[in-house]
Amino acid sequence: MNTEQLNDFYSQNSQQRYDTTIAAIKEQQQLWTLADDQGCVVLDTGKEQCLVMWHDEALAKNWASGEFERCEALAISLEDFMAKWVPGMSEDGFDVAIAPSLAGEGIVLSPQELATDLS
Repeated sequence: MNTEQLNDFYSQNSQQRYDTTIAAIKEQQQLWTLADDQGCVVLDTGKEQCLVMWHDEALAKNWASGEFERCEALAISLEDFMAKWVPGMSEDGFDVAIAPSLAGEGIVLSPQELATDLS
């Protein structure tokens, strides 16, 4: 993904980024998140603890700046996400933030809701 494609993606509103991400995950059978040696990045929105997910490695890497600059993009197969991550995140009380803007705005939903949309 080049700079123009990144800018085009982030110029979309939250719903458009969500729809694009869901379609791409279904097609590619893969999600991306950010992780460091402490584990996956978890954002605290004040109401939710969210893991951040994207459909493209470049989007995840692009978002990894500031306090997250030491994070690496981590690929998760859709099969593993559905079988392992959704139950684990649900049990631990985590939500999912899908492709947030560089300002942190995006759609937040439960792992089960995401799994339903990906089915």
